[in-house]
Amino acid sequence: MKILQASRLIIVAATVATFTFALGAAEAQEIKSDQFLSMGTSSAGSTWFPLGGAMAGVITKANPRVKVNIEATGGNVENVRLIGNKKIELALISSDQAYLAYHGEGPYQGKKISNFKGLLGGGAIIWQSYTLRKSGITSLADLKGKRVSLGAPGSIGNSVGELILKSYGLEVKKDWSPEYLSHGEGPGALKDGRVDAVVIIGPVPTGPLTDLTSSHGSDVLFLNPAAEKLAELRSTRPYWTPVEIPGGIYKGHDRATPNSFGVSTILIAEESMPDEVAYAITKALLENQAELRAGHALGREWVPETAARGIKGVIPFHPGSEKYLKEKGLL
Repeated sequence: MKILQASRLIIVAATVATFTFALGAAEAQEIKSDQFLSMGTSSAGSTWFPLGGAMAGVITKANPRVKVNIEATGGNVENVRLIGNKKIELALISSDQAYLAYHGEGPYQGKKISNFKGLLGGGAIIWQSYTLRKSGITSLADLKGKRVSLGAPGSIGNSVGELILKSYGLEVKKDWSPEYLSHGEGPGALKDGRVDAVVIIGPVPTGPLTDLTSSHGSDVLFLNPAAEKLAELRSTRPYWTPVEIPGGIYKGHDRATPNSFGVSTILIAEESMPDEVAYAITKALLENQAELRAGHALGREWVPETAARGIKGVIPFHPGSEKYLKEKGLL
């Protein structure tokens, strides 16, 4: 009898210890004070702005103490710099800009920005440069002496647009003139003749191009790099993925358009974000898929299958996000 009672005591003690450990783990993830976070997105006419709004809604609903305010910004490059200056705590950026900033390369040479960590990977954004057939432009080489919209100041289209045209021997401000218009302004400027071509690096479909092709259809001509140019550029940029612009996405373009390329969109956090907050944000976005999709169509791309895309092998994960992803077998 005494042995049986002793065994029961051991079981009870073990149960209490297990419960205490589990409770301690749960408490470690508890957000104990209100968090007021700003998320850098893009210009109001671009896709990241409403996507960020949908994310903010999901995060705050799941975690009432985490209050996320979205900021309209110039996009990618500006978001990195805002994080670097600790003006914002969260940002949507592309995997290439994350890599370049973290390693002090490209536009960040001598100005390395590495005070951020990856939270979650999502959809891809791809090169979608276009003109109208009436312009007489049929290839990127024809942009010599032309005016090209590269997106709002600080957006990814600025640096990548310059790089692509440079591969054709066209130097910015020497051989062609850049214009820094938001994606929403690009189609109107093209129709009015204020620019000759537009560069968008964004998700497919993207709203401004959908609107333009709905009225101009096949009169819209895509300008993609030649296959050999793209292969050469990718040889030193492993974070670029070759893709096609799918057929049927835009009116008048039933066949896929080859020789485009893309990078992943990722959500980053300033490195000082508490682990439990990063954990909660990652958990909220991956466990409330229906609400995220309802908030924005691109919510469908922020799923477990893409959770590590654009972060793994590019920049470090935030410890809080890494903990959640490992728990779910996603890392």
